[in-house]
Amino acid sequence: MSISTYSELKAEIASWLNRSDLSETIPTLIQLAEVQLNADLTSRFMEVKASLPVTAGVSTASLPSDLLDIKRLQVVGSPNRVLIYRSPDEIAQDNAANQTGMPETFSVFGNTLELAPIPDSDCTLELLYYQKIPALSDSNPTNWLLTNWPNAYLFGALLQAQPFLMNDERIPVFQSLYSQAVEGLNVVDWYSGSTMRVRAR
Repeated sequence: MSISTYSELKAEIASWLNRSDLSETIPTLIQLAEVQLNADLTSRFMEVKASLPVTAGVSTASLPSDLLDIKRLQVVGSPNRVLIYRSPDEIAQDNAANQTGMPETFSVFGNTLELAPIPDSDCTLELLYYQKIPALSDSNPTNWLLTNWPNAYLFGALLQAQPFLMNDERIPVFQSLYSQAVEGLNVVDWYSGSTMRVRAR
């Protein structure tokens, strides 16, 4: 059976588990698999760009709600200016004197970005970041991961199922299959021999 939609994935999980009574549990298994996949994957397919408008005199901006990790942040201009990360304590010291100017550094507090110096004019930031996997649901029946690597979803959900079914002896089997899927996905990247490389964290 092919796995290209949310309903097909649920049916395949039920088939592998040889159970017909888990229709209410399988969506939770898929959700738990997505949580783990978000923690384990560092694929280029997760890289997206966003523009963040910044207002003069305001040192903060909201980050996208689907952000997992920041890869690069820069002020859009001629040329663009890459910002340097500082810890929350360091950025607080940087902004203690309320100095204004072109932002040079940034830090992150929860879902908020803080810049230093405080911008002295309106500007736009370009954020390159790792995006959470778009969650599957009846209203969002597919995404890039299910289309290209259905095995990561399948084995991730089956791994989550084993403790629920008190089938602990099968955990190593599905852990191995899941790990192979994740490792195979993570090494698929562009490589030019220069600046681009497989990212590890």
